[in-house]
Amino acid sequence: MSTTTNLIAIGRSRYLYDGIKNLLSKGFSFKAIVTEEAYEEYDIKHTDFESLAKECGAAFFMVKSVNNEELVKIIKDNKIRVAISANWKYTIPKSFLDLFECGILNFHLGNLPDYKGNATVNWTIINGESYINGNIHKMDPELDAGDVVSRKAIPITADMYIADVLKQAEADVPALYEDAVRKVLVKPDAFEVKGTIHGSRCYPRLPEDSQVSWNQSAEAVCRLVRASSHPYKGAFSFLNGEKIIIWKARVIIPEDKFFAIPGHVVALNKSAGSILVACTDGLLEVQEIERNGEVMAPTAFIKSIRLRFK
Repeated sequence: MSTTTNLIAIGRSRYLYDGIKNLLSKGFSFKAIVTEEAYEEYDIKHTDFESLAKECGAAFFMVKSVNNEELVKIIKDNKIRVAISANWKYTIPKSFLDLFECGILNFHLGNLPDYKGNATVNWTIINGESYINGNIHKMDPELDAGDVVSRKAIPITADMYIADVLKQAEADVPALYEDAVRKVLVKPDAFEVKGTIHGSRCYPRLPEDSQVSWNQSAEAVCRLVRASSHPYKGAFSFLNGEKIIIWKARVIIPEDKFFAIPGHVVALNKSAGSILVACTDGLLEVQEIERNGEVMAPTAFIKSIRLRFK
């Protein structure tokens, strides 16, 4: 097989796994697959990459650093011009990047050159953006600063949850990898959007960051719920000192003026099983909650409007 079709893969998650599978089906060959422990929310684990490496005859590396003599030898011996990557959490030195004539093509969800860094999908929904780009960009010593080679926008509507965005990204990424690989193998400096070190940076979100502050607009609270839902831990609040996770909600703007302390339960909809909770400018219809590990309709637990979330 021509060396122009030899690749390696570096990283974790279904994005990379499905990208490898698609490229294999299109006649590309992987000489090495490099991975590490998966995050809890990932459905593809290091064992899946190990099995895939065995299936396709690739060397398998479970390492925290790509500065590995055996790996570098594979790259040089096979004259590998390009690699693909996703969700690799360690620094890749310039000396390693320079091994690839066509670069390391990394998948990043975010509106590059903005939304560099971590938790980009969560921040995108929280900030009320109307879309998010799935990008294949060249890795660069500076964070997410490389040229974007291929990209596709995912619209974000008011009823979309983070799982919906991630599902669409998973569907899009194999074709994006393929398009980017084919582009750079023909023209190594190909790009769709020029990279830059400038642009907004997203930092990690911790589980406690998903606690609801009811002293916000109903829209802001709803965006937090949508951005914190599965596969993450969920937005949460406290009712009589008990932690309640809010999995599903929507905004209700009443026709008439109302007076209520934010967080107060103002109505029960027994037929729908939902409750209405006051925010600063409107109401949040809470449609699904979790209490003590049990997912339920809110009215299965909340029976009174003399209650207030804290």
